[in-house]
Amino acid sequence: MVKLYNLISDQIIKKYNINDISINGITCDSRKIKKGYIFAVFRGVNRNGLNYINEAIRKGAVALLIDKKDIQNINCISKIEIIPSSLPRKKYALICNKFNNYQFNNIIGVTGTNGKTSVAWFVNKLTKLLGIKSASIGTLGIDYNIGSKKNSLTTPESEEIVSALNELYVKKVKHIIIEASSHGLAQYRLDGVNFNIIAITSLSRDHLDYHKTFKAYKVAKLRLFSEVSNQGIAIINKCVPDYKDFIEVAKSNNLKVITIGSSVSANWKYKINNINNGIQEIEVIFNKVKTKVYSNLIGSFQINNLITAISIMVEMGFRREKIEKLISKLKAPPGRLELIQRKKGANIYIDYAHTPDALENVLVAIRPYIKNKLYLVFGCGGDRDKGKRKLMGKIAYNYADEIIITDDNPRYEDSSIIRKQIMDFCPNSTEISDRTKAISKAINSLKKGDALLIAGKGHEMVQEINGKFLKYNDADVIKKIIRS
Repeated sequence: MVKLYNLISDQIIKKYNINDISINGITCDSRKIKKGYIFAVFRGVNRNGLNYINEAIRKGAVALLIDKKDIQNINCISKIEIIPSSLPRKKYALICNKFNNYQFNNIIGVTGTNGKTSVAWFVNKLTKLLGIKSASIGTLGIDYNIGSKKNSLTTPESEEIVSALNELYVKKVKHIIIEASSHGLAQYRLDGVNFNIIAITSLSRDHLDYHKTFKAYKVAKLRLFSEVSNQGIAIINKCVPDYKDFIEVAKSNNLKVITIGSSVSANWKYKINNINNGIQEIEVIFNKVKTKVYSNLIGSFQINNLITAISIMVEMGFRREKIEKLISKLKAPPGRLELIQRKKGANIYIDYAHTPDALENVLVAIRPYIKNKLYLVFGCGGDRDKGKRKLMGKIAYNYADEIIITDDNPRYEDSSIIRKQIMDFCPNSTEISDRTKAISKAINSLKKGDALLIAGKGHEMVQEINGKFLKYNDADVIKKIIRS
């Protein structure tokens, strides 16, 4: 229980004549309201909080956190405190964190168009290999100990994040890695979390259906460095085209900046010397100390993620030599350029690549391992950034030998239109709408020395079609086809 005056500023208290009452919690979901709660009233695409105020009050809400613009839209409610805010989502996140009990050695935030899941995975696994309890929160869910608890969002709502952090603290977890999505940053879900290490892996086109412009998307990513974090270390990859902007805002926010890349000026410099029997030798230089590590991870982009993870581990306080000894034990995260099966001397991979940059990176990464043809099966999601479709069609045409365009998650869009928009820029492709049939066709076409990449869905366990979430997983489909 917390007093309301401890959750809001004196200025708001005086301006709106708010009483100091006891508060037991806060939520933006009226279904979770309990006696003594604050109900955060948000307008969403599918849910307008204004319609649930009376329900929240019946369940015991004692205060409303609401956008100043919406005060005129509610009837005068007696016996309940009204907390107006020009940024209610940000205020919600800050209040949620007032209810935290957690204390961790490190809280790491990782953002980027691609790579954040891999970096979080690597840091989490390396920490556990050192015998120390850690957990990650992101696309793969809440990954703690054996297995994971699924999230509906890469970066959950503030209340869910704080609740998860409190639970993990009780379990004596020492280190937390959180994926910071552009949606999560733009909607202030991570404000109030005390990050001491933050990193950006990459930056390219994504989520323009939500952000509308690349500039707005970039501004959301910058928030992690300019507003959300105000202490500790900022790790910035020089592969990011606008990396100087991230360095500038990080320094202006008094963060210590560490850079990663293959250029001479990077603090962490790395060079991939050779590829031998699937093992990559990586020369790493930091603080004038040169070492070599060996990894079976595929692709320069994944090696970049690995070096980012190593740099984070060093800033977490672990000895570099101990970390580097463990690198050979790391495997790719689920659905991230993951080798699922081999058939007649041909490798079959799945990858979550659903952006132009990610698809190109993965196709380029696989090519050195192929003696003959590179097969590709992919589609694009519905009700999302339509501009990606032609770009991904062009990339497929330029980098793959045999291409099948199929359905991804069409959602409420006509999947035939999505496929056509890709195929207009990929004239050498075949169209098979049913994803299982498309994968089966590709697998049965493979010969020794070929490789097949099935892109877009990666670790996902469902396919979204017309509001229905159908059980579906690329890896399971591949295994079933090969068994039969």
